[in-house]
Amino acid sequence: MDFQARLEALTHQLLPWSPLWSCSILQGWPESGAAYPEEWRAYARSLDEAGERQLDQGALVDVPPASLRALLGALEELTALPWHEGVHPLSVTERQGLSDKKTHELERVLSLLGPRTRFIRQAADIGGGMGHLARLCARTFGWTFHSIDRDAALQDKGRRWLARTRPSGGDTLCFIQASVEDGLQPRIDPLFSGQDRASIGLHTCGPLALTQLRKSQGAGLVLNIGCCYDKLELPRDYPVSRVGSAHPLPFTPKALALTTRGRPWKSDAEFARMKRVYAWRFAFHLLSKRHFPEQGFVRAGDAPRGLYDGPFAAYALDRLERLGLDAGMTDAQLDAFEMSVRAETRELLLCHLLRDRFARALEVVLLLDRAMLLEELGFQVELLQLFAPRLSPRNLALIASRSA
Repeated sequence: MDFQARLEALTHQLLPWSPLWSCSILQGWPESGAAYPEEWRAYARSLDEAGERQLDQGALVDVPPASLRALLGALEELTALPWHEGVHPLSVTERQGLSDKKTHELERVLSLLGPRTRFIRQAADIGGGMGHLARLCARTFGWTFHSIDRDAALQDKGRRWLARTRPSGGDTLCFIQASVEDGLQPRIDPLFSGQDRASIGLHTCGPLALTQLRKSQGAGLVLNIGCCYDKLELPRDYPVSRVGSAHPLPFTPKALALTTRGRPWKSDAEFARMKRVYAWRFAFHLLSKRHFPEQGFVRAGDAPRGLYDGPFAAYALDRLERLGLDAGMTDAQLDAFEMSVRAETRELLLCHLLRDRFARALEVVLLLDRAMLLEELGFQVELLQLFAPRLSPRNLALIASRSA
């Protein structure tokens, strides 16, 4: 793949819409709505429940505005990445203690690594937890494997698990309690250097992915799957490549948070649940804005799940009490307020559905920038889809090697 051409094309599509995707809808409402063309908003208003669900999945029904159809079509094409289709099936014994998600991920990681490990003899896993990946790689490929994690309790569980399941031939697996950080770490740095070394980071959180890439400049193979982009620090963590620096997008903390969105499919119940949560949060924002303007933007926070199942009044009173605020309204008045702003809260929902269409493209921009950093370090680089998005939404894998 020509990463530079793909990045430039995505930048060309995304840059004109940065006022839309770089800002919070809710915190700037109603002024933030001006970033959304009126023809887009009118189209979204015309959708029924089924049409809203389709929009949430990235599909357009009926007769959408030409500008929206063209933009989403271009973004879909530019974020289409090749799939790794292989699976390395785990035995019943190997699957014991693993969730369906973890099993799905490990079967695909092992399949991905298999044909790329000819020269690899040792490996290190960053954030290895209980060492499931390390254990399976050691047994499958015969590697000497170091599983690094800062959580000693998880590693103790991993040692006990390993002792119960150890085959007669033993395992070449070592647990190392440490945090992988920027800067010199004489204890662990040598684990990432050498043509026969593999560096693996499965769901490396925020800037940890970049720390892994920098520490692994001397490795023979690097596999990185990032997550939690909202924990990145700007401008330190984007852009990181020379090409990316020449074609930057105006990322903000709000835009980084947007990149963490993205379950392309929801059940009817999940979609209804999302709408209810948004409706209560949006109505509460409008309530606090009307009654407590001096407070500025009031963060409602995550409420207990059951509050979203009941009336708005119960949710609002709980949030007000948590914030130490009193609107002086009865349950009936709070519920009546929610009903009075339903048209506005639906408008907010529709803007969110439109804004979410940029999430995947922004995530791909971050990873293209990282791919080009690896190329600049002398690696041959692939960017592949690895996991089923419904099970593991952060499913994009960077694979960098020194040899074909």
